[in-house]
Amino acid sequence: MTHSQDEVADRVALRLLVDTYAREVDGRDPSAVAALFCAQGRLVSHFHPKPGAAPVVRCGRAEITAALEEGLAVYRSTTHVVGGQVVALHGERAEGETTCLAHHVYERHGGTRLLVLAVRYQDAYAREDGGWRFSERQLRLDWRDDRPLEAP
Repeated sequence: MTHSQDEVADRVALRLLVDTYAREVDGRDPSAVAALFCAQGRLVSHFHPKPGAAPVVRCGRAEITAALEEGLAVYRSTTHVVGGQVVALHGERAEGETTCLAHHVYERHGGTRLLVLAVRYQDAYAREDGGWRFSERQLRLDWRDDRPLEAP
């Protein structure tokens, strides 16, 4: 399989986009995360406690920023380890799936805990202002593990 230089550049740019998302979330910079989305981009969470519940949808950078500020506030720290990414390019648009192990350190009942989520991001991308952005990012949970964290 051969790829044109433009296609390779697009694939590298899309990988950088998902890696930057993880870095900015871990850096606790919700505004920087929201800036990775198109102006009317959507962040869709399928992490609902009840089967069949509707996903939570945040539209636009202001709603995405607010949701991340609230969501990250409960964690002492996070570390996202981005796994594989598969994308299909369609000119100025693309879609893809990226896997991630998202580690969350938090306090509960006087103890430190580690919550690990196996996340599958289903993304739609659009080229905007000369670069790639998320037009939609859907977060789906494959599994989770929540356990006590031993101090080093």
